[in-house]
Parts: sequence; C-alpha cells; structure tokens
Amino acid sequence: MARTTVRIALGALGLLAGLGTPLAAQTLWLPASDPVGIGRGGAGVAFGQSLEAAALNPALLVTLRDDASAYLAAGMELQSSQATLQSNSTVLHSTDRNRFLPALGAAWKLKPNLYLGVKFDNPFMRHALMPSTYTGRFEAQGMDLTTRRMEVQLSYAVTPGLSFGASLGMTHVKYLFTNTVRVPVPGVPGNPVSDLNPAQGILEVNAEERGSKSLPSYAAGFRWAINPRWTLAGAYQGSIQGTLPLTARVDPSHRQLVGISGFGTPNAIAVPAAQTLQDALTVRPGDGGITLPGRFTLGVRQRMTQTFTWEADLRYVLGASTKLPAYAAVTGPGGAVEGRAGFRDDFHSGFGISLAGEFTFTKNVTGRIGLSSDPGLRKDASLEPVLGGSRTAAFSAGLGWKVLKGEVNLGWQIRQSQDREAKNLDITWGLGGPGTTGTLTRVEGMGHLWSVGYKKAF
Repeated sequence: MARTTVRIALGALGLLAGLGTPLAAQTLWLPASDPVGIGRGGAGVAFGQSLEAAALNPALLVTLRDDASAYLAAGMELQSSQATLQSNSTVLHSTDRNRFLPALGAAWKLKPNLYLGVKFDNPFMRHALMPSTYTGRFEAQGMDLTTRRMEVQLSYAVTPGLSFGASLGMTHVKYLFTNTVRVPVPGVPGNPVSDLNPAQGILEVNAEERGSKSLPSYAAGFRWAINPRWTLAGAYQGSIQGTLPLTARVDPSHRQLVGISGFGTPNAIAVPAAQTLQDALTVRPGDGGITLPGRFTLGVRQRMTQTFTWEADLRYVLGASTKLPAYAAVTGPGGAVEGRAGFRDDFHSGFGISLAGEFTFTKNVTGRIGLSSDPGLRKDASLEPVLGGSRTAAFSAGLGWKVLKGEVNLGWQIRQSQDREAKNLDITWGLGGPGTTGTLTRVEGMGHLWSVGYKKAF
C-alpha cells in the first residue's frame, strides 16, 4: 500500500511539473522564508502540527503538540535576469543577484485551545541591476525591493477540528530604483535649447530614488479537520500599502555624452558644457505610493499513510492592486525629463497552485518535495528584466533531521522564468525624446532559494 501511495504522489507531482514547465517564471513574492516552507514549495496552509506552516496560516498554531517551540533559519535568495536583443544576439545579464534570507518563528500554549505565536519572514523581494549598455535602461536599469515582516499571531480552536487565527504586525519595506535619462546639452548650458543656443550633444545620466518605511501588515486563516486524514484550510495575506518617503539624486557613477541624434560623438563644445550642465541638474523624487499584492490561499491536505502526507494549495494573487513609486524627474535648463514610460498600470491578478509531499523515511529523517506554478503579474507587452512579472514554475526539495535535541531542516528551490519577447526594450533617445525601434528583446530569468534552520520544542 505504501509503495502504491508513493507512486501516486510522485505521478501527481510529475503531472504538475509537466503543466508548470510551459508557465515558468520568477515572481515578486517568495513562497516562504524558512527551510520547511521552501522545501514544500510554499504549500502548507493546511499542514497541521507544523510551526513553519503557521507562518502561512496562523490558525494552525493550535494543532501544535508542544507547550512552546521555536525555530531560527537563515539562507540566501538569488535572482538573475537576462536580456537578448534579437537583431544582433547581444546577451546581457543582471548583477546584484544575492540577498540574505532570515526567518524565525515561535509559539506558546496559553490554554489548551489558545496559542500565541510570532513570525519573522520576507514576503516580497526583487533585485537586479542591468549593465549600462542595456538598451532598456531608459525604462528601468536597477531595482532593490526588500521586505522584512514581523507579526504577532493568535490562534483559537472552537472545536478540536475547527480553528481560526489572525496575525498583525509591521513590514519594513526598502525600495531603490534606477533608470537612465538624457538631457540636451546647449552651447550655453545655463539657458534652454533654442535656435540661438542649439544643442551640441546629449548628456546621459542615471536618476536614482530610494526610500524605506515600516507599513502595517496582517493575515487571517481557518482550519477544518474533516477527519483524522483530511484537512481543509484557507488563509488571506493582506496587501502591504502606504507611502514611502523618497529621496532622489543623479548617480555620479554613470555619465555619457552622445551626439544630438542619440548616437555617435557630440561636438567638442559639448564636453565642458556637459559638466556645467550636470552640476546644475536637480532631481525630484516621484510619488512614493506603493502597494504589494495580497493573496488568498485554499489548501487541502491528506495523510495517506503513516509515512506520506500530501497537500495541494490553490491561491489567488490580487496582483491588479500592485503599485510602485513613480519615476524621479531630472530638471535642467530645458525642463524636467523622466524615464521612458515608467511601470505602467498593467498589473493583473491570477491563480497559482502548489503541490507538496512529505515522506517519513525513518523516525528521525523526513523528506520534502514541492512543485508550484504562479500567475503572471504583468502583461506580456510591458515585461522587462528588472521587475520581471511573467508566470512562474518552481521545483523544491527539503530534508529534516532530528538531532541536537531538536530538528535541523534544509530547504532548496529553483525558479525558472518564462521566456518572453518584448518590443518595448530597444529604446533610442535623441533630441526628440525616447522612442523604440520595435526590435524584439528576449527576456529570461531564473532564481534559487535555500535555507537551513534549527527547531526546538520546550
């Protein structure tokens, strides 16, 4: 029976892999921050008796068997993007790829049917920096979005099989964005371009804006144990929204002079004039409004045998509500200039799915496997490698080992982005302003998550 169960589970996982492969991509949100959640591929809203699963659904806290328990985990998150210009097959890769990935959780029994918990994780993360030769730099060249969330959780069991939970806290949001703009260089740099003061070249600089703020966050969930083998549960993670206090500047690390056509060499007089112009440029940050999407997840878990348990989660991501800060504006003698288009309001919502299996190999060793497919966040016409946003597929694996009077867990996930071709990324910028050639750019991406943690009951 056990062998049949394992074959069925592996077959289901393989089916999801086959369905997920053509949907591949790298998302703005993370499936989990701890090794157990990563190993399960983000599935777990119905996975009772698991402190790590309570990070996804606070209603699971009352299923814990220990009076008190805690875990601490640390790992790395890696993202890499690639842009290939189809006209000449030039391939450019992003840098700024790695981020530290901490996580912790704890729970205490207040009463037999009432538990208190706390969690610290990283719900959203996106970072990339494209080279200065990347043709789409006028739209976006670099981004660093990092979120650290701390919430207090409370879980109450109405009956042994029915419980509810909620969590409330703060999420620290850090945002950095860079794009490139071009400013005409007149012969007399203190005056605007005119027939009497024609442009001698074009100055290219990077506009950078950054800000951080702690914003409120919350979650709620339920759990219904239909019988000892089947559990149905759901959780809602609220959106994170507010206004970041942004500052802006001209990044001094990038400066380029080109001719008035947008290519070639400028007139000699433009060289000293450009330096005077750059020193006189002022920068105004854009609107700092930000909204990171909420999501609702419904999961079902079955304990098929004493050695194997599986769970399937269906989630709906409220991506249409996503909002990122507006572009910084660089002002010179001729007025203000911004990036080519900014992140358009083309975000959309969609469904995703995760499937996880957990195997008890021995009394002390547990294996985990997961597969997931996430919806796209952006419409294909506006995809680019910095923010990304196409659909997602991922494969996860994990291992738990009871040792050192506790449990050591390891989780790993690989994410592969859907390859898409966009017409908006081969951008030119002459005296008439920015425009596109219509040449296709192939956008690709991939990423890894790994984490190792230690859990102990008290």
